[in-house]
This record gives sequence, C-alpha cells and structure tokens, in this order.
Amino acid sequence: MTKLLIVDDEKSVRYAFQRTFGDVYDIITAEDGVQGLEAVESAGPDIVLMDIRMPRLDGLTALKRLHKQRPALPVIMMTAYADSATAMRAMQEGAFDYIVKPFDNDDLRLVIDKAEAAVRVRGTLRSECKPEARDLPLTDEFIVGTSSVMLEVCKQIGLVAAADLPVLITGETGVGKELAARAIYQYSGHHQQGLMVVNCAALPDTLVESELFGYEPGAFTGAGKQRVGRFEQCDGGTIFLDEIGELSLPAQAKILRVVQEGTFERLGGGRPLLTDVRIIAATNRNLSEMVRHGTFRGDLLHRINVFDLQIPPLRERLADLPPLVTYFIRRFGSNVSPPVTGIGAEALDLLSNYDWPGNIRQLENVIRRAVILTKTGVIDRADCLIEDHEPVASDFTMALNQRIDKLVAQGESRPYHQLLAEMETMMIDKALSLTQGNQVRAAELLGINRMTLRKKILLKK
Repeated sequence: MTKLLIVDDEKSVRYAFQRTFGDVYDIITAEDGVQGLEAVESAGPDIVLMDIRMPRLDGLTALKRLHKQRPALPVIMMTAYADSATAMRAMQEGAFDYIVKPFDNDDLRLVIDKAEAAVRVRGTLRSECKPEARDLPLTDEFIVGTSSVMLEVCKQIGLVAAADLPVLITGETGVGKELAARAIYQYSGHHQQGLMVVNCAALPDTLVESELFGYEPGAFTGAGKQRVGRFEQCDGGTIFLDEIGELSLPAQAKILRVVQEGTFERLGGGRPLLTDVRIIAATNRNLSEMVRHGTFRGDLLHRINVFDLQIPPLRERLADLPPLVTYFIRRFGSNVSPPVTGIGAEALDLLSNYDWPGNIRQLENVIRRAVILTKTGVIDRADCLIEDHEPVASDFTMALNQRIDKLVAQGESRPYHQLLAEMETMMIDKALSLTQGNQVRAAELLGINRMTLRKKILLKK
C-alpha cells in the first residue's frame, strides 16, 4: 500500500485525508514542517502532501530541504491562498505538483496517481535542475492571477526556469508573453547575467544581422567603428526574441546557427565568435502553419520549441479579471487627484462580460483611461470606454472628423501633424491638471518618462 505523509496544521484537513483515503493509502500525518521532516526520516513515505502556510516551519522551506535530501520523493504542495508567485516558487523548489484548497477528490486522486507512477520509476529518474531559493523583489509589473489555467502556467514557468532549455511562449497579442519570459529569467540560473529583449517585429530586414550579431569597421557604408551585437552583449545571460515569427527566412537562418552551434560572425568579419545564451522566443502566430506555407524554417522551430509555454487569453481566465482590475487601479490610481481607490459593481460587471480581444494590454489601457475620467475616486460604468460603449466612441469620432474638416477648410498644409500636436497638448495638459502639476506622476500617467515630458512641455512654450 502506498504510504502518504500529510503535513498540515489544520486538524480537519488531516482527518479528511484519513477518512477519504484511509482505505486506499497508508496515511501518516504531521502538524507542521518540522514534524513533516522528522516523519520523512522515520516513516519513509512514498508521497508527501504538504501545506504551505504552517507555524514553526513553512511548507516552502520544508520543501527546499526535502528536495535537497531526497530529490526523487514526490512532494505535492497544498494551499488555500493561491497566487502565481507561490506556484512558480513551489515548482522551482522541486514540488511534484501544486494544488489549491478546497480540492476535488477525483482531481487529487489523479495527481496522487501521477506521483505513484513517478515513484515506480524513480530509480531511473535523474534531475539536472538544481534550483536555488531566492527572494525576488516585486517590480511594477508581474503576473497577476489565481485561476486554474494561470496557476498551471506558473507551475510550468517554475519547472522550466531552472532547466536552461530554449522556451517558445505562444499566445495572442497582449496576453503577457514578455512578463512570462521575465518570470522564467528571474527564476533561472541566469538571473544575474542580464536579460536582453529584442522586438523582432521592429527590426528591418536590412538591420537584423547588424543588430543581432554586430559588425566590423568598414562592413558597409557608414560603419566607422565596431559594433557589438545583441547576442554578444548577452553572452552568459538570456535573450528574449519577441515576435520571432516576423523574422525573414534569411534572418531565421542566422538565428538557427546560433541556436545549433552557439557561434556567429559579425557583419564584415571572418572569425567565428562564441556565445552562451539562453533563448526564449515568443510569437502570436501559428509557427507550424507558417512552416507548412514555407514562411518559417521547420528546423528553427524544432530548436526553439523544446518547451512550449502557452499563455491563455483573458476571455479564458475571466476569474482573474477582478484582481487584475484591482492591480491596475493600485498602480495608476494614486497618480491622480483625488486618488482612485476602487471600482463600482456595474463597471466590474461590464468588464467581466466583455471578451477582451486585446487581452491584458487592452484591460490595462481601459483602466488607465478610466482612472483619468472618473470624478469620484471610484470607477463607474461610464468611465469604462470599451468597444461596446458606442455613444462615447461615436462622439469622439464625430469631434475628430469635425476638427479634420476644419483644418482642411482652413488650408492647413499639414493637417495630420497639426492634429497630433493638438491632441498631444490636450493629453499633457489633462495629465498635469489631474496630478496638480506633478511632472513625475503626469509622465507615469501618460506612459512616458519624465525627461520626455519635460522636453515636450518646453517645446510648447
């Protein structure tokens, strides 16, 4: 009979395991992490199910010690307080899986069955991943969500982060592929060597080779001195190739050589150079379909798609919408006066019944705009300008068309530039008004840096 060790400070949880699974498994219990570690030594369980929040010794610390001492012992982490960072850290520390209370008994049984299968073959299993615990500082952007699909994504991030394998992140525009890439980097062994982000869609074909691999003096007209490319700058670290599906076939061939051999040549140079980088790529396109149509190299796809991380669209994880809204309000709401502190029920209901074709990025923009529009400190339905909000959209379009007609009638030689200048001035004035002249807060509200805002203000004087 398989021996299960249940480590949980709640007596009711330990009793529930005894009552539900006592006739199927040999159940052993412990009240905290200290007792759990002692029980592993004395009782030799086949599988451990351990809570995260416990007195004396928490579950993650106990997991770290267990994984060092007995890396083949499957440890399933349990928690009633699910969050993405904890899920990633649990998997990074070596957890077999991560489940959220209250859990369905059938689902739990499936997880235990998988762990039993691992136990049967553990003599042949070897792990090359040696993760180290680290307390990561929170930045102003991180993965938010506790839905089951996002927790699964976070578990996968925790698993692959320390494995030093190429990763392909797929998903629609705006789902947060770059955030996932940064999370992989932060939890990896390369986190001190730097992360280089390259937007492949922004690189013209004529500049791809010089940007990525650099060039020697005289390689082409205007190449007066040596330039070190992105792969060389990133040696020892991680390079994130965002929207890799936008690269031309010749550019793909050059990337393939780096992936296969770890070598490249600067433009105009004849000496192969070595680089040791971890490659994370992302795309919103179907690369397999592109391979069939001859627009993406199959050999490159096989090389970068060692681990496929799929980020679900927001419409498939609407349970995460309230915490996302709260996060964006906290992030942008303090930059206006009076501060925005919440959202009304009708507004939240409107957002929850929208399909979000632009995903998280669209939601962020809607909340950022609502923070500016609200007059009460609490966002209401009228402040949420999304595509279904026809009256506001049509009013804006009408006003815009009228201004364009007026500029043309006045004989304005550059109506496009004039209109952009007017709108820019209006946005800057509005942001400064909302922040009572605070340029730092106004710049953040507009999504630009303070120096850029100062230059624009000076130019308009």
